[in-house]
Amino acid sequence: MEKHPGKLFYRLTRLRPGDELPLRRKPRAKVYANPLETQALPPFRQDGGPPLFRAMAHLRPLLPEVGASLTLKDLSQVLYPLAEREGRRGFPSAGEAYPLEAYLVAFRVEGVFPGVYHYFPKEHQLFQISPRAEVAPWSEALMGLGLEGAAALLALTLVPERSEALYGLRGYRYALLEAGYAASLALLAAVGQGLAAYPAETFHDEEVARLLGLPEGEYPGVVLVLGR
Repeated sequence: MEKHPGKLFYRLTRLRPGDELPLRRKPRAKVYANPLETQALPPFRQDGGPPLFRAMAHLRPLLPEVGASLTLKDLSQVLYPLAEREGRRGFPSAGEAYPLEAYLVAFRVEGVFPGVYHYFPKEHQLFQISPRAEVAPWSEALMGLGLEGAAALLALTLVPERSEALYGLRGYRYALLEAGYAASLALLAAVGQGLAAYPAETFHDEEVARLLGLPEGEYPGVVLVLGR
């Protein structure tokens, strides 16, 4: 049995075929019954001002339905938050350890061969590592999620030992936080272009790792389904 607390956490939270989630009831949000003071906020802006606010007003996790292809320009904008600029990437990373890796699974991308690509943030490039990109195995790995309209998947994975080298076991927490930062920015970048994007956090870990060809010590974090 794995004794390393961080690795044990990842092992114990894996989902395999046949596993079921509890899904007993939706938890309630925290509410203070007797606050000392309440302060209403002005309505948030949905138009005008920076384009960011207009994109945020339409930020909804939606599965692609049209089934149309994406362009390289579409993908470039979605991946832009993950790119390295002046030695840093577009999201926070504790100690700049950057335990995050990104992979693109191209089903229908104009001018791009189908397959699995590793994203190289320093040069903002995609390196093909496998020519195989089939919808059915990915749908099964994502626990039956409908991918008929998907043009591509953006898989974010974690190598928590990079953070652990600086912060010990707390590095595992930082690695998960980093996946959240990056996924939210990529989601916002997709929606800001009028694309459909859906974050799939529930999946069969070992199947996703197999389809991506991940080595030991690298774990799937979240998979964004992209399309129109």
